[in-house]
Amino acid sequence: MNWIAITIVGYMLLAVEAVMSKYIIAGRMKSWQLYSFYVGIFSVFSLGFAPFGLKWFGVIPFLISFLSGIIFFLSLAFLFRSLLRSSTSRVYILFGATSTVFTTIFASLMLGDAFSVREIIGILFLLAGGVIISYKFYASRFFSHWRGAALAGILAAFSMVLLKYGYNHQAFVSGYVVSRGGILFAALGSLLVPQFRQSVFENIKKRKGRENIENLGGTIAAKATAGLGTLFVNYSIALGSVAVISSFVSVQYLLTFVFALVLSFYLKDIFIERYSVLNILAKTAGILAVALGTLLVIFK
Repeated sequence: MNWIAITIVGYMLLAVEAVMSKYIIAGRMKSWQLYSFYVGIFSVFSLGFAPFGLKWFGVIPFLISFLSGIIFFLSLAFLFRSLLRSSTSRVYILFGATSTVFTTIFASLMLGDAFSVREIIGILFLLAGGVIISYKFYASRFFSHWRGAALAGILAAFSMVLLKYGYNHQAFVSGYVVSRGGILFAALGSLLVPQFRQSVFENIKKRKGRENIENLGGTIAAKATAGLGTLFVNYSIALGSVAVISSFVSVQYLLTFVFALVLSFYLKDIFIERYSVLNILAKTAGILAVALGTLLVIFK
């Protein structure tokens, strides 16, 4: 299998994970709080990397990396909250566009990276694509949870830049393990919020043991799929052109839309997609704008 095929498979797996998460949240759990909690506590497995290089590099790198994990958990919570009630394709594409824009902005402000003309043009394409994806032309309004998806993207960008700062001042394993510890801490800490805790425990209690095991297994499967997809994409970067690989992000967005569209024929209450020509053309245009903007921003 050549690196282009590996890239496509990787992005396809990420698109599969998007619709899996939508099905689990909206079709089975019906609780973004429980799904967020499950995803957060799974970070405990990342602590298994500790024996392979976890070292102390000082208070500041530790706190920065730990804070990165906490903020990333908050990002996931807002993402899953938006995903519960809104279209999969709109949520994930707006999330991707927003995170790319603000990663560039935060990197400039916090890490001293300078904007190039190409990056500015890319940001404009990302903003345009995000607006097109978010706006329901047939209803003359933005989709209901666009603010949550955009906030999730902003938080993810902030988390990523903090993580990069942490990596700059300590070994990779240390930064990675500490940031995952932050996610675990945030997941457990979220139980201190009464409404969040009530939703988690009520959703567990009202279901039979077998159903809870199936939901937990589904969450593991979805996150494993995302992890494998990310691994494939990163491996293809090691083999081929990062510019070409980055351009294939449009495959992920397009397949997310296609998968959601197909599933909407069979699971109408979960995957809400309109089949009108206007809706399909608008989402396609938004996907292309976001893909082009992403390529312009991340290509060095």
